[in-house]
Amino acid sequence: MLKSMLVVFVLSLSSQMSWAVTGPDSRLTPGKVCTSTDPDFAGFDYPEQIARCTRNVSRAEKAQVAQEYGGIPESRWSLYEFDHLIPLCAGGSNNISNIWPQPISEAHDKDKLENEICIALKAGKMKQVQAVKRVHDWFLKLGFGQD
Repeated sequence: MLKSMLVVFVLSLSSQMSWAVTGPDSRLTPGKVCTSTDPDFAGFDYPEQIARCTRNVSRAEKAQVAQEYGGIPESRWSLYEFDHLIPLCAGGSNNISNIWPQPISEAHDKDKLENEICIALKAGKMKQVQAVKRVHDWFLKLGFGQD
């Protein structure tokens, strides 16, 4: 009896944890940059004239991302920031291939990286290709397969 109760508990726990996200999945979220043909295109920024998209991630897109990342229930969305892998300030797109559910507990660390990148882009000290590489390198350093 105790053994069967333990099995039920473990199975219920594992099904609840299927939505626990630790990092972006490069198959689901390879990243995508904004272009002048993007529906959310808002202009060009920085000396390099990088295409900029305004933030526009619909509830339906969040639901799709949440489903692809293990079926995160909407009741748990507040634990995540539906984040742009390539930041908007670095020319990232709102395309679903650039969105992933980043745990709020980790979001502030990536925000620091994004701020550094955006300041460097604005000053003309960094190119977009370098900014994208820095983001991918940051995730690799954390052990996530963004290659």
